[in-house]
Amino acid sequence: MSAQHPHNISSATANQNEEGDINLVSDWVKLDVVRWMAGFGGGVFSGVVMLVFAMVLSATSGGDLWLPTKMLALPILGASALEYGLGASVIVGTIATLLLCGFLGIVFAHFTRTNRFLPLVSVGATWGIFSWIFLNNLFFKSWRDYYAAGTSDGAAFFVCLVFGMSLVSVAFFDRMVRGREL
Repeated sequence: MSAQHPHNISSATANQNEEGDINLVSDWVKLDVVRWMAGFGGGVFSGVVMLVFAMVLSATSGGDLWLPTKMLALPILGASALEYGLGASVIVGTIATLLLCGFLGIVFAHFTRTNRFLPLVSVGATWGIFSWIFLNNLFFKSWRDYYAAGTSDGAAFFVCLVFGMSLVSVAFFDRMVRGREL
């Protein structure tokens, strides 16, 4: 390219350099509040799917049906959160779980700027695996009560995977919030 003809970057290729590589950082620093709202909706929906799946696993293994909803109440309420039956821990744990899932959905939606199924489900599976590694194995187990509860790492892996892959619902919520055809 000669110095007399400077390279003009159109708005369609503003995120690409001269070689055509996409500049992910410039894409990731964009504020897209509508996408974040879709991410929150997708995260809460995925959290509900995850909780239902976890409750089925818990019940079929002979445990308390409500145990998965109580797990995130442990850091807030302590060991009393795991008392058998319905109680405040179910409500506190469900709210904490869905808020965390909503936040993770926002982060997921922010970094995935597509509504195509295959990329979302692929990144969602990766997201679920990393959630299992970092949330289940490192973060949550730093609370003594959670660690003492002795949750199954194998079951937690599949629960996190279901959550991550359910984040494909961000595409639905993105179209819904933007008013596009579903």
